Amino acid sequence: MTTQTIERSITAFLDGEDSLSIPNIIHSTEGAAQFGFQGALVGGVTVYSWAVPALIDGLGEDWLDSGWIDFRLRRPTYPGDEITTRVTATDSGVEFTMAKESGEVCIAGTAGMGEAEFYQDLAVAQNRVVVPEADPPTMLTRDNLPVGEDMPAMAVPMSIEDAAEYADQFARDPHPRWRGENARLHPGWIAGRCTRLIRHTYNYRAGIHAGSQIQMLGPMQAGQTLVVSGHMTDGYRRKLHEYCLLDVTISSESGEDLARLRHRTIYQVGGGD
Repeated sequence: MTTQTIERSITAFLDGEDSLSIPNIIHSTEGAAQFGFQGALVGGVTVYSWAVPALIDGLGEDWLDSGWIDFRLRRPTYPGDEITTRVTATDSGVEFTMAKESGEVCIAGTAGMGEAEFYQDLAVAQNRVVVPEADPPTMLTRDNLPVGEDMPAMAVPMSIEDAAEYADQFARDPHPRWRGENARLHPGWIAGRCTRLIRHTYNYRAGIHAGSQIQMLGPMQAGQTLVVSGHMTDGYRRKLHEYCLLDVTISSESGEDLARLRHRTIYQVGGGD
């Protein structure tokens, strides 16, 4: 574990097409402007993915298999922002921030090894029967948010080539651990399965990732079809925004639980045109 502050920097980039035709228009320039933002918002899990090299430097390679992380997104990240991750040792692990040159903090959180304090609070879906993606999906609203219910589960094939593509295009991480016969799945990709699970059944016009708690339970490697299941734990309204709390389990082909996550997201952004 690190005994000093580790820093890594990256120039933020848009992690998708800048178009109103994308599923979440908050990640386009025109769509974000409808909600008063100065530019397209870079996806929260993509921003988080840029912190992973510094977190591994601070906690070691075993963090990928048996570590945890708890972070909140505080401010938007825009393409062109210079983002610096700072990881500092604490008695229980590390603290980290991702900040712009101005000092504005975009993401802040903690991470460590072993079982996190939040782990026992995570709900586990009982229904893990995989179903096809809804066609068409249902528009998610406050009235039909399935609080207290399991979400329809999905199967996610993840090849070795897919793992390398994520590392190249989203995380911009050249490390060989994400490539080849024993390729690991990137923590940013893992965090992103929560939004994908919502969109497996529902649709929404604009959403913003607000925070994640992630507990790794075992090595997660490419070259298999994973099962993603979830339980909608809560929904609430704050500052004109509609939030949901989704607890997710990612399992291997053999049924072993590899990660449990809590995803906090705004699925209806208030103040739009």
